[in-house]
Amino acid sequence: MMGSWTKWLHPGLRIKRWGFLLAASIVVLSLGLSGLLGQAFRGLRVDVMDPRTLERLTHQVQSLRFIDFVLLFAGIWGIAFALKRLWFSLLTALLPQGVGEERELVDVVIAKAKLRRGPRVVAIGGGTGLPALLAGLKQYTSNLTAIVTVADDGGSSGRLRRDLKILPPGDLRNCLVSLAEAEPLMSKLFQHRFKERGQLEGHSFGNLFIAAMTEVTGDFGEAVRQSSKVLAVGGRVLPVTLDSVSLVAELADGRTIAGESRITAAHGKVTSLRLDPEDCQPTSEVLQAIEEADAILLGPGSLYTSVAPNLLVPGVAKAVASSSALKVYIGNVMTQPGETDGYALSDHVMALQRLTGLPLVDYVVANTESPAERLLKRYALEGQSAVAVDREALDRLGVKLVRARLLASGEYLRHDPRKLARVVMRLIGF
Repeated sequence: MMGSWTKWLHPGLRIKRWGFLLAASIVVLSLGLSGLLGQAFRGLRVDVMDPRTLERLTHQVQSLRFIDFVLLFAGIWGIAFALKRLWFSLLTALLPQGVGEERELVDVVIAKAKLRRGPRVVAIGGGTGLPALLAGLKQYTSNLTAIVTVADDGGSSGRLRRDLKILPPGDLRNCLVSLAEAEPLMSKLFQHRFKERGQLEGHSFGNLFIAAMTEVTGDFGEAVRQSSKVLAVGGRVLPVTLDSVSLVAELADGRTIAGESRITAAHGKVTSLRLDPEDCQPTSEVLQAIEEADAILLGPGSLYTSVAPNLLVPGVAKAVASSSALKVYIGNVMTQPGETDGYALSDHVMALQRLTGLPLVDYVVANTESPAERLLKRYALEGQSAVAVDREALDRLGVKLVRARLLASGEYLRHDPRKLARVVMRLIGF
């Protein structure tokens, strides 16, 4: 116990000097107070003193009272100054490098306190859509929980899944980086993908890190939690289940396709979707987060391979449907070849109802900003078109439509994280 607190006296922390000033100021304050209080109590006994002695003491008391007041105010100033500098030294040591000005420290503390008072938001999905949403929402609340699919079987995640028999880390990694408050270099490192030929080619460092952490801790969920600490994640990122699952789709032409990456590549109309095994279980943290949420967001992202797989885990869709939280589906900007060809917004909502048998959506957020014609032509070459906003069909489903300009600038038709977050937070009433 003794050795524990003495670590705070380590050179470089600048704790000793301000601690000494604080102790000295308390002593000075005590001397001033004791002098003033002593004079007050002596004044209560003047009736028993000799008048000549009293006259002589009065001159002494007046001079001493001035000194006592000086000690009193010096002690108060010293305590206030020492506490201020102690606070500054501690925060300078704890906050990320680059936040060194006192004004910035105050701004950081105020901002963090505001984020802690934000609404409890659960975002469900995967792929590239969910991380974009999280990047915008983290500016409004730190009470964020991302529930992420673990059915991925392609790319680096798929290789690690097959070789190391772990859950696919890719979608989780992207969400961790989006919510990270760590140094930019650390986030960049987690997203770094090896390009040299060899066994590491195509793997991202973050995926390998989570895989290594899984072996060290012996638990994939714990590996994600520890990775969150490394990246100083503002919120939580949860795998929807810790069971190894695969996605299986039935297509309109009668084919049965197993594997997330193969479903999109099959270019067929999905009529039904299930997980294998079907009796996989959600984590208790997932169900608790949904139960306590103020708002539950579905998407944006691939309908059948990012959003729906989470809802197919037994108990998750039921928890969402029975929650009193505001439930919002965020419509994609463009259709996705092999999944949602020709889908309007209402088709997305009906697909979720068909797959789960439950009404899961109160509001749909849709983009109304018209993309540049050259971008539409380029996307059309890949079989993609803007998702149609069919208000009347949504009205028949009992779903309210929220329209906004949501496009990000650049050469890709994607949601702007800030614009999307502002719309969502206004909808929540925050």
